[in-house]
Amino acid sequence: MKRSFFLISFIIIIITNVSASYTVNNRCTKAWTLLMDFNFKDAKKLIAEELSDNPNNYYAYYLDQNCDAYALLMNSNEEMYENFLDNFYERREIMDGKYEDSPYYLSCKSEMELQAGIFNILHGDRLSGLRKAYSSYKNTYRNLEIHPDFKPSLKLDGFFNVAIDNLPPFVKWAVSAFGVKGDADYGNELLFKNYSELKNEKGLNAEAALFVILAAKLDKNPESVYEFTKNLDTSISELFVLKYFTANIAYRTSKNEEALKQLSEINMNDEHEGEILYDYMMGKILLRKLDYNAAHYLSRYINSAKKSEYIKEIHYKLALYYLINNDLTKFKEYKELTKELGGEINERDREAVYDANLDYIPDAKLTKAKLLLQGGYIQEFESEIQSYEAVRNNNPFFDLEYNFLLARAAELKGDTKTALKHYVFVTDKGKDQDYYFASEASLRCGLISEKEGEIEMAEIYYNQCLKLYDSDYYEYIEEKAKKGLKRISQKK
Repeated sequence: MKRSFFLISFIIIIITNVSASYTVNNRCTKAWTLLMDFNFKDAKKLIAEELSDNPNNYYAYYLDQNCDAYALLMNSNEEMYENFLDNFYERREIMDGKYEDSPYYLSCKSEMELQAGIFNILHGDRLSGLRKAYSSYKNTYRNLEIHPDFKPSLKLDGFFNVAIDNLPPFVKWAVSAFGVKGDADYGNELLFKNYSELKNEKGLNAEAALFVILAAKLDKNPESVYEFTKNLDTSISELFVLKYFTANIAYRTSKNEEALKQLSEINMNDEHEGEILYDYMMGKILLRKLDYNAAHYLSRYINSAKKSEYIKEIHYKLALYYLINNDLTKFKEYKELTKELGGEINERDREAVYDANLDYIPDAKLTKAKLLLQGGYIQEFESEIQSYEAVRNNNPFFDLEYNFLLARAAELKGDTKTALKHYVFVTDKGKDQDYYFASEASLRCGLISEKEGEIEMAEIYYNQCLKLYDSDYYEYIEEKAKKGLKRISQKK
């Protein structure tokens, strides 16, 4: 009897230790897949079932927060944000101190802290956000020290390297005092490795692919993952989040028709939880086609958005829509709304503010040409440019943009000699003007020269770009020039 009691007790202890852990079971991987398809309702239903059956599976609490985080990132208001934080603290109260020997303990805690910190920052509580982000950073690398072979650590290690390396210089300098540093190239390498490790893990493979794409966007290098997005396995490429970002990368790399095809393949029904993202992307894609339906999607985004991010960007997109459709009154109205509504924490919104504050009204024909060129519609661009040339005047800022567009078109066609000629013209004529054209023209000269092996010339152009750069210009200009100089210094 005594032996039986000890045997039963031993079995209970083993069962308790197994269940009180971080178990990535079949139900959790199915929930991941649903989450990556932006089917939050069904994902949370599975997670609730898991927590009911296995209340000590702490991985399910982590997964539950991921559902809330993706939903909040997509669209949120102050009440949803407060609920998210309340749930974060409740989950951490349940999880803290439980099964600390598991490599998942600090890994899940780090990511949950980072998510909460990001939302703190987005909603104006920067101090709390930075504290959580720093704690997440420390816990990530503490976990790597304790469990160096734990594969899920690759994700946050890679993300932190890319994110920190892309911080503004003054912020990067400040955080370096606390031992915080990053290398974007190394970070991207880790994220590709993470995807390779998880390639056959359902649900997790989709999230790993997403982090590869998001890192490239953060690094302002969407070209680096274009082929990656095209070659994703069909088991994950049809999921909403990857279909959306495949379209997004095509859009960012001037392959607008491909972006339209990818986005149009998403089966959008009336209850799809990703509708607001679909409207955002479809509106921008159609605007580059000069499609009259662009306003429908752009307006629908504004009307359904609860968050302040991208509000300025989309208002200015609508302003351009009315400009190219000869409604100057509506253009001016939406230009003013760009200044008044939304926040400026997002780079796209800050770019819209720069455009809205220009001291001239853009030329409608040049704007059409620019949109077409950004979409990769070279023939249509050339037709629109010819239309502009027929009525061209000697307005100095129009002349700068005209020559910049000619240079960009030549560059896209591989005619770098013609491109450089026009870029140099823009730099010479625009260096004393308070517009971004001269600075970006110098950047493009640097990129062309570097690609052609003219390292000394590339260095001159990058430095010239930074000299001409002003803090209210498009931020990618400065960042790409500095990255160019960094690459060159490594080649010397």
